[in-house]
Amino acid sequence: MKIYTILTGFLGFLVKSSYTFQPSNEINVNRLMANNRFFREIPLNELVANIKDKHVSEMIFSDKLDTIVSEFDDNTETDATMESFTTTKINPFISNTLVDLSLKNDVKTIFLQPPPPTIFENIVQELSILSWGFIFVAILTNVAARFFGGGSLGTGSRPAGLNPFGMMNPKMGKNGEAKMAVTKANITLNSFAGSPEIFLECTEVVSYLKNATAYKNAGAEIPRGILLEGPPGTGKTLLAKAIASEADANFIAVAASEFVELFVGLGAAKVRQLFADARKNRPCIVFIDEIDAVGKQRGNSNGIASNDEREQTLNQILAEMDGFADNAGILIIAATNRKDILDKALLRPGRFDRQIMVPLPDVNARKDILKVHAQNKQLDPFVSLPMIAELTSGFSGAQLKNLLNEAAILTARQNETVIRESSILEALDKITVGIIRKVDTRSVETLRRVAIHEIGHAFLANYFQDYFEVKRVSIQSTYNGAGGFTIYQERPEIVEGGLYTRDLLKKRLVIALGGKAAEEIFYGKDHVSVGAIQDLQYTNSLAQKMVANYGMAQKEMEVFYRDLEKTPFSPGYQDLSDISKTAIDSEILILVTEAYETAKEILEENREKMDRIIYVLQESKNIDGKTFRELI
Repeated sequence: MKIYTILTGFLGFLVKSSYTFQPSNEINVNRLMANNRFFREIPLNELVANIKDKHVSEMIFSDKLDTIVSEFDDNTETDATMESFTTTKINPFISNTLVDLSLKNDVKTIFLQPPPPTIFENIVQELSILSWGFIFVAILTNVAARFFGGGSLGTGSRPAGLNPFGMMNPKMGKNGEAKMAVTKANITLNSFAGSPEIFLECTEVVSYLKNATAYKNAGAEIPRGILLEGPPGTGKTLLAKAIASEADANFIAVAASEFVELFVGLGAAKVRQLFADARKNRPCIVFIDEIDAVGKQRGNSNGIASNDEREQTLNQILAEMDGFADNAGILIIAATNRKDILDKALLRPGRFDRQIMVPLPDVNARKDILKVHAQNKQLDPFVSLPMIAELTSGFSGAQLKNLLNEAAILTARQNETVIRESSILEALDKITVGIIRKVDTRSVETLRRVAIHEIGHAFLANYFQDYFEVKRVSIQSTYNGAGGFTIYQERPEIVEGGLYTRDLLKKRLVIALGGKAAEEIFYGKDHVSVGAIQDLQYTNSLAQKMVANYGMAQKEMEVFYRDLEKTPFSPGYQDLSDISKTAIDSEILILVTEAYETAKEILEENREKMDRIIYVLQESKNIDGKTFRELI
């Protein structure tokens, strides 16, 4: 305690000796502020009280206005010199209020300014500004030199494979070496199951690649390019790999989106490098997936600025496929599901000589595909693949593979290894309608309303049994938001024929509106629920196609056609006149209204049968097609 008293007295003597004779001197004030940590700290309310009581003679504000050092008047009863000064932390926003208070009470006020920078600090600041300027100029000079100093992109002063900033391109290695490896495909055409005509087209290409003599003797030339067109999941990539494997050729696979770059010319450089690698590895098959990413029709911007990078990349592809370079021993295979938007120069013979449509598999093809994907799985002997093939109308090969895989996962979840038919059907429900809720908390009245709605659909589908076949009716809710579902299909002969008549499509409208019609019959028009919103969307969409696409309207719209796929940004788009729009809406309303009245009329005549089936569905939650027909 004595040591603290002596130290306090000594520091107080230093401070007092510094400020007694020259309290307003700038150097002394700065020293005072630097030593404010040794002063006694008081709260703001005490400082205000001292000012009002005339106990403060001088106040010094820091340069940030957040600290005040106050000096007591010499008339106060303070003996220790250290205690002649106090410090107070304040909010800068109240500094004006304290200044006004000090002026009223004759307190001298001093505001400190930020100290000026030293000579050394000024030199460092100037050098920092100059260095950033030099770096910016160097970057601009480097980019300009790489673009214009060495001629075309990828040549001259810039090595191939480097972008304008000197960094490696994502798909290019040093000295322009392609990162995509030249590989040998390890699958064969035996892995492909589907349309035999597609299989024949592919085996013919393989035959030419392996034995070109017979074809050359007949004067035939190998196609330079093959365009595979079809919906996603139909096996376009699989076919390309199988052709390369069967022909014992090198295989390079690349996505067309990899050619899309930020700077104009980089995509074209990648195309040149790709074909250079293919020529070094002859015989070689180059597969370009989703070629529509760079192959869109040029000059159809509809007022929108064109993409110079994409068009230059497309020009380079055109030149490489049918230009001055020697492409002997190189086959280009491309895949797309949007052939309609591809550039005409890309589709002409000499580039893509052969265009193969890979469709969705029919029922026989689906059965063969299921057999291929079931080879590595243990199926129960009672599993009927033909029946599964009939239930999966519209499925692609990839979806069929996923179906059996989901069934295998469900089997493994049950600690079993043999896949039962029930697991496949459960997987089919999961894919088509979503995950079914195991616990249903809906009320009895809600379940009855859902049963009435679904029976309305199912009864009408069975009513037109010459066209449709009911597969299943359920009131189980799903996580996709459906409160129930009805599964029905057209007869196989109708699906395979593909020629849908106006009568058939009108019956589709009637079936789709059966749920809403059943609710109105049982509950009245004022108590129809919103559960038919998807039915209304479907019926109006189908009716619009019947009027605008299929020429199935009445009156003067029987020969009208309008491509509903085109948008205002599509090439050749022309908007309809107000008269045409009104006529289309009128025809749609006629078709939908007639279908709804027909649905109500049929269901009203068979209400007693519906009551019996509704009760059974409420109790069992599910009714298969065979049981449903027996109940009727």
